[in-house]
Amino acid sequence: MIGFDTAALIDLFKNDKSLVELITKIEDKVVLTRISYLELMFGIDQDNSKHLEEEKYFDSLFEEFNVLELDKETSKKASKISWNLQKEGKTIEPFDCAIAGILVANGVKKILTRNVKHFENIKELEVIGY
Repeated sequence: MIGFDTAALIDLFKNDKSLVELITKIEDKVVLTRISYLELMFGIDQDNSKHLEEEKYFDSLFEEFNVLELDKETSKKASKISWNLQKEGKTIEPFDCAIAGILVANGVKKILTRNVKHFENIKELEVIGY
């Protein structure tokens, strides 16, 4: 399985050429996280018709793929990842920790992202950048 980071989902909406080319080569089952959905919705202005087009796209995407949820186990894993990084003098955004925690707790070993630096220090994940 491979998880898509929020940045990858935004780039998919924008039809990023390098991402689309890479996706055609992926044989892994794709999973998304509820945290990515939350991040996407934070970027959508409900009063902007252009943004509502994006919302429809993402709603459809999140219906099409398996969506991994945030629960007690995944929250604890995200916290552990955050603390381990802090002990190494490294930090990432809380949403990225939550995404990583959800993926790792569900046995997902790969993440696809444009933001490689956000995830490169998480030992449990293989980061696939584009």
